[in-house]
Amino acid sequence: MAFKKRKSLLTMRRRDALTGLLFFLPWLVGFFTLTAYPLLYSIYISFNQVVIKPGVIMFEEVGWAYYRQALMSDVEYPILLMNSVANVLVSTPMAVVFALLISLLLNNRFRGRAFYRMIFFLPVVIMSGPVMSELMKETSAMTLQIDMFGIVSLLRTTDSAWTGALFMFLNSFVRILWFCGVQTIIFLAALQKIDRSMYEAASIDGATVWESFWRITLPYLKPIILLTTVYTIIEIGTFSDDATNQRIVGSMRDITKPYSYSAALSWIYAALLLILIFIAFLVFNDWKEARWRRDAKRLEKERKRPR
Repeated sequence: MAFKKRKSLLTMRRRDALTGLLFFLPWLVGFFTLTAYPLLYSIYISFNQVVIKPGVIMFEEVGWAYYRQALMSDVEYPILLMNSVANVLVSTPMAVVFALLISLLLNNRFRGRAFYRMIFFLPVVIMSGPVMSELMKETSAMTLQIDMFGIVSLLRTTDSAWTGALFMFLNSFVRILWFCGVQTIIFLAALQKIDRSMYEAASIDGATVWESFWRITLPYLKPIILLTTVYTIIEIGTFSDDATNQRIVGSMRDITKPYSYSAALSWIYAALLLILIFIAFLVFNDWKEARWRRDAKRLEKERKRPR
């Protein structure tokens, strides 16, 4: 009987894995047919000097020369790179936390919640990256210019780290709101999967709403926080208005600089973003659950060994 249950469980796991693979398959096909070759090719040319002659393209190996040139000889690129990384480090937590708060509010039952959900996701559908870039360049639509009750003037008189972070949040509030649309939908979907009976049992035991959030909601959302953090890092880091991305595109269009140099610039930036993603994985990964699964597999193997 136990063997049948275990066999049924394995079948269910395989079925879920196959279903997930089928949803993932279009991206895999698109990646290997459209993206994989240009990606590997850009790595190759970043270590070579491209010489274009009539009817032929030649490569001369230069090693890490373009990477050293970008980091040591280029005056502007390291500064732009650090500013972009700092922007990602500051904007990502604000976007993820704001999306979580909005999703918690929109998950409640109130009149017109479908309309408010649409409002928060509509900018993602309507506005593209170039539209956002034009808004940020030509107008002040992306900045809140308010001084209600003299609060901003009062904050300007104080000199502390949190006031600087608050000013940065207020000045980029609309932009953060635009960046958190997809994350809000992901958090909403995860919140609706939480069994309401757990909240009812916690309430009966005397737990407050705040305690239920920290003991039930947040642990359940930890993998989703990792997912949204990775998505936000990529979204903000690859935004067309980013100074480093603009420098890479400008270098590609500069006839005095080879394509190899632009490839080196892009891979330096990509490496830093991958490091940030790795740090997010270390912070938000559920190591206890991973350890529990590893121990469960080890015990299962020990049971199957003949005695």
